[in-house]
Amino acid sequence: MGLLIVAGYFKWLPGPLSDGMLVCAAVIGIFPVVKNGLFDSIYKRTFRFELLVGILLLAGLFMGRFLEVALIALLLLIGSFMRLNFSWKD
Repeated sequence: MGLLIVAGYFKWLPGPLSDGMLVCAAVIGIFPVVKNGLFDSIYKRTFRFELLVGILLLAGLFMGRFLEVALIALLLLIGSFMRLNFSWKD
């Protein structure tokens, strides 16, 4: 995902393909956020924060803010990865 963002930012590909790289990175990052937020909202019958963030990121994509949405999605994925507990359980 980071390589897609760098390739899109530095315009390594001609024309709209570099924007397509940013859109791909954003969609890759948004999908787990929206999926988890939607399933948690349905399962627990409450409105989850992840679902709101996913909707806002999708709105940013439709407004054409590809780089910003891709970077925010990357930061969300890094943050969710850091929340995981990798310690050994006794």
